[in-house]
Amino acid sequence: MYEKRKVWLAVSAASATLLGSTAVQADAAQDLLQAEQHYSMVAPFAGAGEGEGEGEGSGAVDLRVNDAAYLAQLGLIRGHLYVGKKLYDQGHLGMAKTHMKHPEDELYAALVPAFEARGVDGFAEQLSALANAVNNAQGDDAVNQAYTDLVAAIDAAEQVQQKSVKSVLMSLSSMLLTAGEEYDIGVQQGSIVNVHEFQDAYGFTAIAKARINQLSAQQAEANAAALDEVAEILAQLPELWPTITPEGVIEGDSSTLYGAAARIELATLN
Repeated sequence: MYEKRKVWLAVSAASATLLGSTAVQADAAQDLLQAEQHYSMVAPFAGAGEGEGEGEGSGAVDLRVNDAAYLAQLGLIRGHLYVGKKLYDQGHLGMAKTHMKHPEDELYAALVPAFEARGVDGFAEQLSALANAVNNAQGDDAVNQAYTDLVAAIDAAEQVQQKSVKSVLMSLSSMLLTAGEEYDIGVQQGSIVNVHEFQDAYGFTAIAKARINQLSAQQAEANAAALDEVAEILAQLPELWPTITPEGVIEGDSSTLYGAAARIELATLN
C-alpha cells in the first residue's frame, strides 16, 4: 500500500504543479494535504491485504459509520459480480465462476456488522442464489433472474441517495485505486500474468463509472460543479480492456486509474 500511496501522491503533486501560478499552487498544496489526511480513511482496501489486491476484510475503517468505505466495499462486490455476469453472458463459464461471491466470502463477511448497525438487510440469500445458478448450470433464465434480484438487494443496502455526494465520490476514488492495483497485478510489461485480477480491475472501474448515475436529481443539482468535474474525469479514462479475455500484448497503463482516483478525491475537497 505504501508504494501505491506514493504513486497517488506523486500524481496529485504533478497535477498541482500543472496548475500554474504560485497562489493556485499554494491552494492546491493545501488540498493535497487534506487529501492525504483522507486517504488512509476512505481508501482502505487498495492493497491493504494479501492475495487479491483488494485487501479484503482488512478492517482498516469502521464500515458501520464510514459511508465512503462502506460504499467502496459494496462496490468491490458489485465489480466482481458484474464482470462475472459479463463473462457468463459471453460463454466463459469457468471464468465466470471464479468471480461469483458467497456469503462466507471475506468481502461480504466484513459488511455484516455494518448491515446490522445501519438497519439494512444484507443479501446473503441472493448471493448464494446467483452463485448456485451459475455453478450448477441452472440456465440463462435462472442466472438472469438471480442477478437482477441480487443487484436490487445491493441497491437497497447501499442507499446511495441517502449518502452525502462527497462520500459517494470518495468511494469512486477508492474503487479506482483498487482497480489500479488489480491492473498492476494482472498486467506486467504488457503481458497478462493474472487474468482474474485484470478482470477485477475492469469490474471495479465499470461500477465506479456507473455509480455516479445512482445519485438523485436533487443531489446532482446541489453538487453540479463537482459532479461535472468527476464525470469529465471518468469520461477521459482510456480503454484499458480491449477485451476481458485478452490474448497477446496489452498496452494499458494503470497510472491513468491512479490519476483519476487522485483527481476525483481532490474534486471533493474544493
